[in-house]
Amino acid sequence: MIIYNINWLKHQIIQDQMKKAHQAHQLSSAELQAVLEKYPIGFRSSNLFMRIGLFVLTLILTAFAFGFLSLILSSTELLESPGYYVFLGLCAYVALEIAVRVYHHYKSGVDDALMWTSGLLLLTALVIFIYKHDHDPKDFVIELIVSGCIAVLAGYFTLRFADMLMALLSFSGSIAFVFFAWYKYGFQPLSTMPFLIIAISLLIYFLVKKLNQQHWIYKNPLGMLQIASLLTTYAAGNYFIVRELGSSMNNVTLAPDQDIPFAWFFWIWTFGIPIVYIAIGLRKKEIILLRSGLILVAAAAFTLKNYYHIMSTEMALLVCGSILLSLSYAVMRYLKTPKHGFTAEELDDDQLLDQLKVESLIVSGTLGDGNSAPEGSRMGGGTFGGGGASNDY
Repeated sequence: MIIYNINWLKHQIIQDQMKKAHQAHQLSSAELQAVLEKYPIGFRSSNLFMRIGLFVLTLILTAFAFGFLSLILSSTELLESPGYYVFLGLCAYVALEIAVRVYHHYKSGVDDALMWTSGLLLLTALVIFIYKHDHDPKDFVIELIVSGCIAVLAGYFTLRFADMLMALLSFSGSIAFVFFAWYKYGFQPLSTMPFLIIAISLLIYFLVKKLNQQHWIYKNPLGMLQIASLLTTYAAGNYFIVRELGSSMNNVTLAPDQDIPFAWFFWIWTFGIPIVYIAIGLRKKEIILLRSGLILVAAAAFTLKNYYHIMSTEMALLVCGSILLSLSYAVMRYLKTPKHGFTAEELDDDQLLDQLKVESLIVSGTLGDGNSAPEGSRMGGGTFGGGGASNDY
């Protein structure tokens, strides 16, 4: 399904690991160069700034090309037809396939721009089609159809191009589809919606976590889905979101002394889930859970401050800052001796190399294709040419 050369993707992982080892002074420049030559990559990639520049440039060129074509056809009725935008979207997609297959673009900015252009044009065709066949469509119908199509289309782009943002968009479209469908057809939708979204988000998290161990090609998109599902699980039960969104959808305004059903549950969820994330992240050494929990601590504090003005904003910031500094100091003292896979000390270079687990790769890359090492690299006479050490080791 994925369009990229699998061997090149493997070589990219190897090169990234070797570059990290070189930065940690575990590989010499000559050894790194030997590995890079042995495991070449044919992709055309760009750094962040070049990627942004090529993305903008490709959008401009695409807009000029499609705009010129639209100008030529402006006297016809094609511009009002959804088929015209389907045609433009397919043209952008064909250009994307050519850019990746023939010219080997890989996250260069060109492929990103063509992917988003194609998707937006196809969605534009869908919206025009809905309005042409139903002059007064109901809002929930449009939202349901569009969110479902976004989930499917972005899901295809994720499988085809392993794009993280498309994975996030597909997840968001899926959650939106469930939300609008349950809101229209579900049982007591506003009361049961938070619990439904929580259950679906947790299911997606555990499913994605299992898939992440089996499909290394989609490691980045699956990692993005893990983060999104964790944040959505929390957001679905956050007191502020449940209260304000429910009031908005019911077209009611709650007085300050009024509360929502199961308020006690949502308050416990608001403050309990960040703690659970952090605890599980520390226990199981899962950095995604740990970082998500730390981010959500701020969300819980904001929720409390929004409804209970215990102190001024300045004093709240001062107290929170003092607590965080004290907690950080205590954790650093606790982790001075490594515990449960965590430590406050800098990792040794040897530990980094152990994590890479590529000793055989280093040997094969530095010795070449022959069966014996080059003269001057063999052991003996106080010299040693393997493992990244110099010949006077």
